[in-house]
Amino acid sequence: MDSPRKLAEGILEKVLEGDGKSHLLLQECFAAHPALSARDRRFITGLVHGTVEYALFLDGKLRLISSVPPEKMKPAVRTVLRMGLYQLLFLDRVPASAAVNESVRLIKARNMGALSGFVNAVLRAAAARTSWPACGRAEALSLPAWLYTELEERFGAEKVEEIGQAFLAPSVLSLRINRSREGSSFAEALMEKDGWSVSCTECAPPGGAAYSFLLASPKEEALPLEECAAFREGLVQPQDSGTMKAVSAADPRPGMKVLDLCAAPGGKSLQAADSMNNQGEILSCDLTAGKIKKIEDNRDRCGFSCIRACAADAAVFDPGREEAFDLVIADLPCSGLGVIGRKPEIKYRVTPQKIRELAALQAQILEGAVRYVKPGGKLLYSTCTLTAEENEENAARIAQAKGFRLLKEETLLPEKGRDGFYYSLFVREDKEA
Repeated sequence: MDSPRKLAEGILEKVLEGDGKSHLLLQECFAAHPALSARDRRFITGLVHGTVEYALFLDGKLRLISSVPPEKMKPAVRTVLRMGLYQLLFLDRVPASAAVNESVRLIKARNMGALSGFVNAVLRAAAARTSWPACGRAEALSLPAWLYTELEERFGAEKVEEIGQAFLAPSVLSLRINRSREGSSFAEALMEKDGWSVSCTECAPPGGAAYSFLLASPKEEALPLEECAAFREGLVQPQDSGTMKAVSAADPRPGMKVLDLCAAPGGKSLQAADSMNNQGEILSCDLTAGKIKKIEDNRDRCGFSCIRACAADAAVFDPGREEAFDLVIADLPCSGLGVIGRKPEIKYRVTPQKIRELAALQAQILEGAVRYVKPGGKLLYSTCTLTAEENEENAARIAQAKGFRLLKEETLLPEKGRDGFYYSLFVREDKEA
């Protein structure tokens, strides 16, 4: 079997030199190599996420010590140097000699032995440095300059620093507890038994549905989440606390008819079903068969029979569903800037043009979404991004629909255990929206 560093290198090249998604590639890697120990899995995960997170920062350091700038290097060399430099600068438990020598071995294994001397020299130069010159804030936070400026103009210099640091902080898994299935203390005990360090939060917001969640971090020999008893038995569901807060604000109740327009993998539908005590109807839609299967798998694991999954294009209005739902959940495709902490490659792929295109798609979907809400019903609009175009500006379009009144609006910035998230909740007060 390939070494952990070799496996990490393969993932990194697909992410940083292609269009690979780090979280999916890591899942595929671990599925293909079940013999990997928990320690090796954590090392690979940390190496992949860390190198991707700090890629721009690492490139800035490489420009100081390499005769060849990163953009002129061969992709394999660039990947190995980024990964080696990340180990030197951020992984205290990795000896410098191991970071350097293993990087050289990786280049030789790629039949690029002629460049092994170059890799060796660059990383040895990095290891020998005791200080580095200061760099700009965008580079220090490993954010593209345009994105740093965008966030600074929107939130201010102090907040963009907090956002950037939150993106780089170790992620903590957030698990919503299915309260209608089992008590919080039992789910907490099961997770701890399977090797996780957890803290439980009980939330009973005024005017919203109560919910509970765990902030969970794996210990040294923790079971993978998918193998934990609490997960397998459907007592917990991975879900960001921002989305929990949004669904809670919508206050799903037993007997309601709910439409979740872009539902996969089903977290919001599951939370609604939990709040409804599995009484009512939830139609969970998404575009592809693969996404529908994810919804159905999570539904079946958690035991919520009130959820029905259906393939549908949210951008195409369905007249058969007009004015049919007490609650419409529109958690729409977006640029994903709020989840950079978990999916760091996003910050290198999003562009201002892409943001404009996504905002237009959202507006198109919302034109139909308002028509699905029955008089007296609610519409929950949400995204996991931070731009005004995709958030407040589209919410303003909903407010312009006749009969719709804004009940609540909130922007949640990234912090420990929470992604960046936005939601706005509307009620339809008259029949002619």
